Amino acid sequence: MKPDFWIGWRQVFASMVLLAVGAATIASAYSVVAVPLAKEFNPSRMVLMLAMTVMSLVSAMLSPVLGAKMDTLPIRLITATGTASLVAGYVSLSFATSFNQVLLAYGLLMAAANVLVGPMAASVLISRWFVRTRGWALGLAISGVAIGGLVFPPLIQLLLDAFDWRTSFRIMAAVIALLMFPAVAMLVDRPSDRGLLPDGDTQMPIARRDGEASSVLSSRTIVSSSSFWLLAVSFGIVLAGMKGMVTNLVPIALDQGIGAQSAALLISIFAASGFIAKLGFAAFADRVGSRLLVIASLTGFGLGCATLVGAEHGYAVIAIGVALLGFFGGLVVPLQGLIVPDLFGQASIGRATGLLNLVILVALLITPPLFGMIFDLTGNYDTAFLTFGILASVCVLVLLKAQLKTTTA
Repeated sequence: MKPDFWIGWRQVFASMVLLAVGAATIASAYSVVAVPLAKEFNPSRMVLMLAMTVMSLVSAMLSPVLGAKMDTLPIRLITATGTASLVAGYVSLSFATSFNQVLLAYGLLMAAANVLVGPMAASVLISRWFVRTRGWALGLAISGVAIGGLVFPPLIQLLLDAFDWRTSFRIMAAVIALLMFPAVAMLVDRPSDRGLLPDGDTQMPIARRDGEASSVLSSRTIVSSSSFWLLAVSFGIVLAGMKGMVTNLVPIALDQGIGAQSAALLISIFAASGFIAKLGFAAFADRVGSRLLVIASLTGFGLGCATLVGAEHGYAVIAIGVALLGFFGGLVVPLQGLIVPDLFGQASIGRATGLLNLVILVALLITPPLFGMIFDLTGNYDTAFLTFGILASVCVLVLLKAQLKTTTA
């Protein structure tokens, strides 16, 4: 195999590293990071969790703007800026003297990093380097999110056990820089920058030439597309339902008399299922139509919700429901990277993905308190899971009749 062929797969590896470190240390590890912050500043539980809400809100506002920039600016510059923001975020946390400063760090530095080194940047890059094997490449790259979620929370806890929290955050800033900046240096914007073609091909396939010359779409054109809203609603339902489940998972288990250790194990089941889903996506995405994969994701998610309606039947039922949501919900992020280039063209990947993320992140902001409100009103989460299961079923019925159509200028 020619050495040049491996330049494309080097982009996959670098993206995997960036996602593993970035996603885990920004969001997945917050439950670990929050413990010393709570002891130091003594905020209420609601204010403590407000850091994630602020970050998500700012990320939603930044996504369309920064997504459009990813279509024009060098990806290496984009991800280097995101890495610097993440490093600065941990350094600034280590010097915080009030929880307001923590909120500022998450609202400015962490939110910017969340967008600039998140799945959107990886999807833009990978879609340029791979066409025939895009699903395989995206699945491997985005599996970094699950890998990081397994590695970095325990690592941060080890540092907190060995050092005071301020020193631990500064060490994490150094670890992030040492891992992410070399990965950034490996990035190459496009195959043409090295005189190459996507997929390591030696000749551009005729069927692909028109797609490579796609024009930049305006935001209005993108949001006017019925396919955009089909994807936004479908992905939003799955991701929002997953967020509501995860943020309430331990209380759900405790309400059924399950011990705290066993309840925590459910989170590991969820993470492991998501990791398996991304590897499965990598293996099969290029052989199965993207529309069929969206329908499969919604169907499996709906089954998971239906299973969790029966949470009172015990641990095994909850574990099965969590595994179904983790697996089928885990398909959504790589699916987004696979479908967007086909529907909106190579030149508009960042802009279209940013607009999708704006709609989806708004749904993510609403769901956790919605689950809590439903519990307060009914004494359980059955209505919440039933509602999301029905919404997923409606989307499946729509997608069985509707087609995802390519949008042109």
